[in-house]
Amino acid sequence: MSDVAKKVGVSRQLVGLVFRDAPGVGAETAAKIRAVAKDLGYRPNMAAQSLRRDASKYIGFIFHSDHSSMQEILPAMYKYVKAAGYNLLVSAVSSSHSESESLDEVLGHRCAGLVLSSSEMSHSRIQKLAREIPLVSLGRRLDNVRAGVVASKGEAGVADITNYLIGLGHKDIAYVFAENMQDGQFRLEGYKSAMKAQKLKTRIFTISGDFAERGGAEAAELILKENLPTAIVCNNDQSAFGLTHRLLQAGIKIPEQVSVVGYDDTVAQYPFLDLTTVRQEPDELAKFAVEDLLARIKGEKYLSETYLTSTTLVIRSSTSKPRQESILRA
Repeated sequence: MSDVAKKVGVSRQLVGLVFRDAPGVGAETAAKIRAVAKDLGYRPNMAAQSLRRDASKYIGFIFHSDHSSMQEILPAMYKYVKAAGYNLLVSAVSSSHSESESLDEVLGHRCAGLVLSSSEMSHSRIQKLAREIPLVSLGRRLDNVRAGVVASKGEAGVADITNYLIGLGHKDIAYVFAENMQDGQFRLEGYKSAMKAQKLKTRIFTISGDFAERGGAEAAELILKENLPTAIVCNNDQSAFGLTHRLLQAGIKIPEQVSVVGYDDTVAQYPFLDLTTVRQEPDELAKFAVEDLLARIKGEKYLSETYLTSTTLVIRSSTSKPRQESILRA
């Protein structure tokens, strides 16, 4: 704070007022103080107790509020962090709260370690961050980063569910690929490998941007312009939700005319959807993430290590044997 005050030409107390959002500082001066603080890499410490300790007892967790998988992963994170004697400090990324803002918010509390869920930060930014604080990437595989990496084995899960559809007799199976979804390419690989093994032709519908409900609905629009496949594998449950809704609007019966499957086992559990899906175990994901991070905090681990957790096929009513006759959609 003294460095900031000296560079701006104000008192240390004035800098303190700005970072407490206290009244009495002009807008122009406050803006200048914040700009200089950012240039110097200064972050206000919002956890006063941490100032009196060499290390805090907080573990930061940054996640995306619109990811349905957080419904089960977040409680599991609380469980394992609490059991380790730490407090979980969470910050949700949303349309009005960027990942950069969440990061500043969490680091301002001098966390002992950090878990980033499906981070969209650049690879180089995460590399730099991992040199500054013990770090685990959850749901995004990273190379050449000194951090823990924890994700479900998407390629195996999607291969299993595609093989299940093939076992029901499906040959015309489409895949909804969300190119902007972290680790989406691994799930796509599972579909491709299963289709290739059975010498079946792939049909991939690529969507950009939103990879949840809206993206699924957009994929449905693309599919409705072509010959309807007998089965569709979606990149996640939320995408399958949006796709299912749009197909039903178009008069398509599920699963009589087309089987639909997802991935995650989140909204797929809802009785009105009852989707066949691949379950990634949230408890297992949280456990590995916390255990790896604690080892890094204690100095027992430094180099990168990747954990790919198990997946389970969950069969529900959205799948059946393929229809007997082709249905053409103009």
